[in-house]
Amino acid sequence: MSTVAEAARTRERPVSRGRWLRRSPWGRFLTKLPFWLLIAVIFVYALFPFYWAIRSAFTPDGEQFNTPIDYFPKHPTLTNFREALSTSTFQHALINSTIVAGAVTLISLLVGSLAAYALGRFRFRGKSAVLYLMLSMTIFPQIAILGALYTMINDFHLYDKLGALILSYMIFTLPFTVWVLTSFMRGLPGLLQGPIAADRSRARDDRPPRVHRRLERVPVRTLVHSDA
Repeated sequence: MSTVAEAARTRERPVSRGRWLRRSPWGRFLTKLPFWLLIAVIFVYALFPFYWAIRSAFTPDGEQFNTPIDYFPKHPTLTNFREALSTSTFQHALINSTIVAGAVTLISLLVGSLAAYALGRFRFRGKSAVLYLMLSMTIFPQIAILGALYTMINDFHLYDKLGALILSYMIFTLPFTVWVLTSFMRGLPGLLQGPIAADRSRARDDRPPRVHRRLERVPVRTLVHSDA
């Protein structure tokens, strides 16, 4: 009986085809192949417009619409860059874009960081309503406010000025900045509050408060730089 039991125990069970596919290297490769093919298709679909823009920038005008299409320029040139950079209209537009982007970024970070610190670190009535208002403004369709935005720009005499662009972008960037920074401010370690409170008590004795400034400044500065 013992011999029969040992023989039955040592008898190998037949391995199913699915288990064999999961265990063998080729099987693991075949099971993951559709996933990586999908990733490759998404990767090409997302990066092809950038590739085509770079390809068109280095392609002469006479070869832009050749048939069949040349996916790589046969005679690369920098003429397109010279013509664009030497045009006064492009230079003026580039300066205006830099001014608008810089102003929107600075104002959003300045106002957004102050509002986010208050929403993330203090408790007051209506705090949840303000946060939900900020969230609703980020998901609100932008096309729905164009009429009111145009009227407001005319009332402030900002039509055809850089201030109109700054105001338009601020409407959408400021709520997003406040929402992102609020989550970070709320997650600041509570352990910082002890040294901060102790250092503030020292400041009452006419000694400069240094610790709490450094403790609060370092993580907030890191987030502000990444959010910009």
